[in-house]
Amino acid sequence: MRAAAVLSEALRNLATGTTRAAVLGLAACAVTAGPAAADARYVVALERQAAEFVAAGASVRTLVAEGMTDGAACEGLAGEGPIRSSGALRAADPVPLRAMPGDPLPAFEVTPGLARVLGVDAAAAEGVWLPRELADTLGAEAGTRLPADEGTLTVAGVYAYPDDGRDRRLGYAVLVPRGAAAVYDECWAEVWPVSPSADELIATAADVVADPATTVSVRQLNSTLGRTFDGAERFASRPTRYAAPACAALGAALGFIAVRTRRLEYAGALHCGVPRGALLAMVLIETAAWAGAALAVGAAVLVAAAWTGHPGDPAATYLAALRGPAAALPAALLGACAALALIRERHLFRYFKGR
Repeated sequence: MRAAAVLSEALRNLATGTTRAAVLGLAACAVTAGPAAADARYVVALERQAAEFVAAGASVRTLVAEGMTDGAACEGLAGEGPIRSSGALRAADPVPLRAMPGDPLPAFEVTPGLARVLGVDAAAAEGVWLPRELADTLGAEAGTRLPADEGTLTVAGVYAYPDDGRDRRLGYAVLVPRGAAAVYDECWAEVWPVSPSADELIATAADVVADPATTVSVRQLNSTLGRTFDGAERFASRPTRYAAPACAALGAALGFIAVRTRRLEYAGALHCGVPRGALLAMVLIETAAWAGAALAVGAAVLVAAAWTGHPGDPAATYLAALRGPAAALPAALLGACAALALIRERHLFRYFKGR
């Protein structure tokens, strides 16, 4: 048969419903997009848990070594291994504001690196940082000037510090940025992904030579969400991790069934002299039509599954989930080819009797 005749016959089968492309396409979409979407939603849930862990300050580790914390060493931890940011702090004299006479605000002197640890939204390089709750109480924003007993305080930045189980000292205090080349009391470091080895790195910011008998410990800023978050392990052990192989297997099964149920038709065509190669070409065209349509619909469904409520990079989740529907297409073609290879012309009458 000529290629034009093969293509014409395949298109005719699709148009007249002989292929049952609509039913097969819907079935393929259900068995491939379904598991893939479930996997995408599970990954989105993991991403949200990770984002909540970080937002709660649970990824921040704190070294307490009063009078022995090297501010420069603490600042230098940023970028080392899993430590994303770091900064030191020490207690300072309370700050009396004219708007709050008799009730001075607790204050801490901090190194510039602590801004990244706390997520300070700084609008200026000079000035103090206030937690959102205190800023709202004072009616202040970045750039606001607050009259104090000793001059004026300029609010350089504001940071979120909710009452969610973390150390509350910085929830209602004034932070005054200072130089790193000094001795501080604590070193705070954001560690992500969470790693047990980070504590050893953070401990190096303490100058234990000053007092060798002092025991240095590193603790978690907020432990309400658990001591650690092993995102890689949770991802690897997720119950939907076999979605892609399942999609491929189901696609192959559908391709096999689609051809096997038409074995009488194909055996009759072989009996009439139609070359097996021409039949194979028609089967591939028809299978590619409904499997390709299922892939297109599945790809559209996964857009919603991967993007809805995703706190990070939804594109990576989308591409990972798309592997399932994408694998189902060639698997369906292989299943269809395998089914056609098992059909024999000599079994025509047996197929007819078993119809």
